[in-house]
Amino acid sequence: MKKILLFSFLCLAAPFAGYSQYDLNHTLNRTEWSGGLGLSQFLGDLGGSPQVGTHFLHDFNFGAIRYAGYLGYRKRLSHAWSLRGTLTIGEVYGNDKLSSNNYRRNRNQNFRSIIIEPSAQFEYHFYQYDQPGHRYSIRHAHGFKTLALDAYLFAGVGGFYFNPQGQLGGSGPWVNLRPLSTEGEGLPGGPPEYSQFAFSIPAGIGVKYLIDIQWSVGLEFSDRLWTSTDYIDDTHGNYFSAQEIDQYKGPVAAAFSHPVLGLIPGQDLVNTERGDPTHNDSYMFMFFNVNYRPNPYHRHRSRAKF
Repeated sequence: MKKILLFSFLCLAAPFAGYSQYDLNHTLNRTEWSGGLGLSQFLGDLGGSPQVGTHFLHDFNFGAIRYAGYLGYRKRLSHAWSLRGTLTIGEVYGNDKLSSNNYRRNRNQNFRSIIIEPSAQFEYHFYQYDQPGHRYSIRHAHGFKTLALDAYLFAGVGGFYFNPQGQLGGSGPWVNLRPLSTEGEGLPGGPPEYSQFAFSIPAGIGVKYLIDIQWSVGLEFSDRLWTSTDYIDDTHGNYFSAQEIDQYKGPVAAAFSHPVLGLIPGQDLVNTERGDPTHNDSYMFMFFNVNYRPNPYHRHRSRAKF
């Protein structure tokens, strides 16, 4: 809820930031291709900050940074608004060993997952100076040289696929976790199996620097204000009986369900909290991007009038 309120405030404040003298005209090609590479961060049950149950930037962990990339297509709808489609592919990662919280370290779980997310977003361009051809360099002139910048906020909807994998003891081969029913999913008396497809609400802020009338480079930060799943890390609710998991799924599944280190003496795990079911998982990206606008201007020749 805090993330949604923060983004709403930015959207309301943005119109007061002002525009440059640039005016979109009908001769401008309003399409643009973009691509970017950058960093990913998982925000969920595994790893994270020293506190239990923290969220958003409070749960940021530098050791869990992984990599991602995207391709996108942008269509300019008006002076201020654009519609963009993107395909983002990246990896997210979490490990309780990265946390200094005793409960998380004792839980001793880890995971990685691929994220494949197509999405559509509306962009609101709250500052634009889109005239690289009008940036003059005059010898011996003093003063600030105007930068050709385009700053924007965006939000939209997406769907994504994920596949959590884990390593026993933090080493060895990576194993797909969903078929193991580590919290008793699909077993008698357990919760239902979860889907590996979910929905998201991506939102963020970006800025582009125009090199010329066709090319620009930029920086973009995005977060998922909401996702429809808490199973990206295969961790959601309470511990299930390791004996029953062993009976139905085998000893490897039982080991993944209870990899605890025994740092908390006398702890009885069955039916106690393994994850935080009150908050769904999330993730965020930071991208450095390159943007290309094909044939942006259609020049028309005409005879000079005397």
